[in-house]
Amino acid sequence: MLEMIKHEFEKAKLMIDKQDHIRIYAHYDADGISGAAIISIALMRMGKKVHVSFLKGLNESFESEDLTIFVDMGSGYPETISEVEEDVIIVDHHFPVGRIEKENLAHINPHLAGIDGSFEMSASATAYFFAEYLGNNYDLTALALIGIIGDKQKLRGGNLEVVKRGLERGYLERREGLRMISGKVKDVLLYSTEPFLNFYGNEEELGKFLEEVNVDGEKEFDELSKEEESRLANGIAVRLLKMNCYPGIFEDVFGEKFYLKNELIKNAIMLSEVVNACGRKSANSIAFAICMRDENYLEKALNLWREFQEELLEEVAKRISEVKEGFCIRYLVMEDAPTTGPIASILSRYIFSDKPFIAINVKKNGEVKVSARGNEKLAEKVNLGEVMRKAAEKVGGSGGGHSVAAGANISSEKVEEFLKEVDRLCCSSLS
Repeated sequence: MLEMIKHEFEKAKLMIDKQDHIRIYAHYDADGISGAAIISIALMRMGKKVHVSFLKGLNESFESEDLTIFVDMGSGYPETISEVEEDVIIVDHHFPVGRIEKENLAHINPHLAGIDGSFEMSASATAYFFAEYLGNNYDLTALALIGIIGDKQKLRGGNLEVVKRGLERGYLERREGLRMISGKVKDVLLYSTEPFLNFYGNEEELGKFLEEVNVDGEKEFDELSKEEESRLANGIAVRLLKMNCYPGIFEDVFGEKFYLKNELIKNAIMLSEVVNACGRKSANSIAFAICMRDENYLEKALNLWREFQEELLEEVAKRISEVKEGFCIRYLVMEDAPTTGPIASILSRYIFSDKPFIAINVKKNGEVKVSARGNEKLAEKVNLGEVMRKAAEKVGGSGGGHSVAAGANISSEKVEEFLKEVDRLCCSSLS
């Protein structure tokens, strides 16, 4: 499967063998953080010293060293990478844009092996295969799964191979049922964003729902009987149907779920959410520590997750009525919202699933963060990564990403022009 990029593994290892100290920059979401942890552990087991930092993108400043590794970023910034004189390793799954004019580069990307990195191989999975090449790192399959879940990818292609290896070697345990977080049933339903059930702030409605499905809200979710979980699943399915969610959601919510033998949080979905929340709360070091299995940070991480969920759910409830409609898109313009991508994901998957969804967050400092979200059905016609790149470039910004999840950075005075161009490009693709 990865024969086409094995030579990139070899080039990367030669670069690593020459260095005692290695600089790592990674994206600040669950996929980037877990990918950075995988590579860090693999390098430390080789006796290397690592220095890890997290960025929102390569539009932020960074300092390269004799060897710099970029995780979950790099493939979409050919000009930036080309300007780095020192050795560079890219471990990414975004579609490569342009040509990187650089000889001392190892470019590890599933797209270069004919694998769709948007759905079939996350950055963390890519990092795992590289770590496996570097040594006996089979236990890191669990960390790879964190990024796979965090990026809402499918268990096929490279991702499926990671899971198979984890199961075969006993680092993962598979069960069937509702793919949700751990905790008391009432808290799981209240704080759930995947799936988004819209119970937060509607506790009375939640109580009636639990009565209807005849499930004790005080019971631990992971201790439900098969019959109880089945009744709960049926109730959730009916609720999601009434919410006009994207039909593909059901594949994500019902089916295989995984438990991790060696990690601080055993429920893979819960661990992915905690890592992602810490990253979104600018507590990247805590998220990284959890991936590095440092239990000293577990309580703080869980508290940050709960804070993030509350802020996100409150923000979603507030923003639903503010969504506007273009010709071929739906969009939301916010001012200094606490987060952008998660809001776009929830609204696009559960409330407004029929058109590409664009969330724009205008920060107090004048910067504008854009998150674009779609689904597999829309991605058959619209590549949001290309739409973001072209529309952002037209207004003097930068953008890119996957066909179903992409982003951009533009200036505040260009928001209206940018939205018009995004709408035009989406209409052109959908026609």
